[in-house]
Amino acid sequence: MTHPTPHASLGRDTVAAALGRANLPTLIPVLFQLTGDGRWLAEPYRVTATPGFALHDDGGLPPEVQAEVREAAIDAIVAWHAGQAPAVAEPEGDLLVRLMASAIGEPVPDSLEPLIAEQLGFRPFAAEDVSALAAERPDFNVVVIGAGFSGLAAAVKLKQAGVPFVVIERNPAAGGTWFENCYPGARVDVPSDLYSYSFFPRNWTETFSQRDEIHGYVQAVVDHYGLDEHLRTGTAVESVHWDESTGRWTVTTREADGTGVVIDAAVVVTAAGLHSTPRIPGFEGLEAFTGEVVHSARWPAGTDLRGKRVAVVGTGASAMQLAVAVADEVSEMTILQRAPHWVAPNEHYFSASDDTTHWLFDHVPFYRGWHRFRLYWLYTERTAAALPVDPDAASKGKVVSSLNDAFRRFFTKYLVSQLDGDQELIDKTLPTYPPFGKRLLLDNGWFTMLKKPHVDLLCAGVERLDGNRLVATDGTSREIDVLILCTGFEQQRFLFPLEVKGRNGTDLRAAWEDDDGRAYLGITAPGFPNLFFLYGPNTNPPGGSYLTIAEAQIKYVVSMISTMLSEDLATVECRSEPFEQYNKELDLENDRMVYAQDGVENYYRNTRGRVVTNSPWPVARYAELTRSPDLHDFDVSKRN
Repeated sequence: MTHPTPHASLGRDTVAAALGRANLPTLIPVLFQLTGDGRWLAEPYRVTATPGFALHDDGGLPPEVQAEVREAAIDAIVAWHAGQAPAVAEPEGDLLVRLMASAIGEPVPDSLEPLIAEQLGFRPFAAEDVSALAAERPDFNVVVIGAGFSGLAAAVKLKQAGVPFVVIERNPAAGGTWFENCYPGARVDVPSDLYSYSFFPRNWTETFSQRDEIHGYVQAVVDHYGLDEHLRTGTAVESVHWDESTGRWTVTTREADGTGVVIDAAVVVTAAGLHSTPRIPGFEGLEAFTGEVVHSARWPAGTDLRGKRVAVVGTGASAMQLAVAVADEVSEMTILQRAPHWVAPNEHYFSASDDTTHWLFDHVPFYRGWHRFRLYWLYTERTAAALPVDPDAASKGKVVSSLNDAFRRFFTKYLVSQLDGDQELIDKTLPTYPPFGKRLLLDNGWFTMLKKPHVDLLCAGVERLDGNRLVATDGTSREIDVLILCTGFEQQRFLFPLEVKGRNGTDLRAAWEDDDGRAYLGITAPGFPNLFFLYGPNTNPPGGSYLTIAEAQIKYVVSMISTMLSEDLATVECRSEPFEQYNKELDLENDRMVYAQDGVENYYRNTRGRVVTNSPWPVARYAELTRSPDLHDFDVSKRN
């Protein structure tokens, strides 16, 4: 997390004007860091817990206390701009935990301290510079597959470490999911200040940014870190084979013009992502359908839906965003829903970012970091706590747990209020499974759209297509002009359709039985030396932004690559014992989660019912597990 630069000429009136609109829970730890005065962490300055996802700008404090905090903060910030150093620039340990609690008005577990110290820039991860060692091994190189968020972050840290690498991307430009998904209404459903790298902040124009701005952020990362020279775009990786005779990987690629190119690599890092290959259902009559068929993840430029009869298959995140965005353009819209989702209110979904907040980010030290921490707490820790099933729930008169049941009551009340007593729509949209059994969605006008007279929600799937007619599984028939598939991705089939063969020709897809991916820490697997996965099996976080997980994985992988150079290692290969033990514990923990319970259908589980996408660990726990690689977990070989 970067910090502002002092400006000695900054006037008190300017600071006062901005602090009049500052968020008090964010400002209090800033005030302590600047002054070192512990009274700001005690009564009467303790803020109350934030209700829901609200900004909670006043912190629940009386007006006279708010005024006292703001006045003291003005003095401290003016003094900092005049050259006074912060009293506590890098809080750690118990003190940092106290500051976290002061920012959210709730107890915070000690386990968060290492992660938050890193994310807020108090103890940032800095890749070890091994460029001199790399120069002594001219054959040592890394191939990164995929230039989405994970692949680019890996590129940034590999470059900082001085390790030779190339990033291969099948699309014409970097961006991954955010290059491919350009359907109407596409935007993040995690606040942009959290859905971005901790080491590369940005002043976003919206709280939940749209696709184009996110893709622009990706390009800004490429430009800022000089990654263009390492990117090979328009190139698809077809296979990755381990060559036992050389102890290296053979990476076979296909250029846009069809030319095949083979790359030799010491290390391969896959960053293909969880949401990369669209799932296209094989509906009867699809090939003979006389209308237009589009998938949300392959939206054709210039698609015109004005006045057309449209059917949308699916009601997940993409379907919700897309359907609301185009509803007023089409003449008729039929939405086919297999199962409803829980939908949460969020008053900031379409909010423009506040220029004053940007000023505070740019002129008040530590403010951006504490703002980000509060988002992390609200969107990650709070929701994750509702996922475990209380084993004594039934005896307590609960369905899942006290917290999960409370979420259910809250979301149900919101749904009923939005549908104005329309019992038919309430029955169709109210889930029967508990909250967080599927991905929680944010209301973007979904319920309002469903009430429109030209919109029809069917609780059915597609039976077949007949000419320009869609026949649903409930017997309903509609003439349509456009069929929009919001049918998700091949999330359970990690790295599909990439062919990966390790030692003795072992096929990774066969070892994973197609949709049963397993890896140690979600990152590496026995039989596949010098191969690392980003966003691999069981690394989807239980809540919040995946980028926190991505940064933890990249730290682990880049540290291992640096160790290979510093220890003069030829190969590192995960041992079977830690691999088996980790996955045994992981499965036991996942089985305790609400999304693994009977009657809950989601993309998290494979065809055998095993959870293969999600991590059951709290984000801070996973970050601790991946803090640094332990060579005892690996069979290693030295160079000859």
